[in-house]
Amino acid sequence: MSLEMRYDREDDVLMIWFAPEKQSDHAEQSGQSILHLTANGEPVLLEILNAQKFVPELIRTIMATQPAATGT
Repeated sequence: MSLEMRYDREDDVLMIWFAPEKQSDHAEQSGQSILHLTANGEPVLLEILNAQKFVPELIRTIMATQPAATGT
């Protein structure tokens, strides 16, 4: 699986394609994200709304959960 990403600055949406060759059948929204799925429930596209706020929060969360580097 190869991921493709694109950011739409005008709408502030980050789009991540998991399977660009597949056809989306329906979408489910949860909070600030919309997941597009095939008829079999396979993920095709994830849209992250308000990406300028979400991405920095995601990075802060990841960094806070990383173990501290040791100088051994």
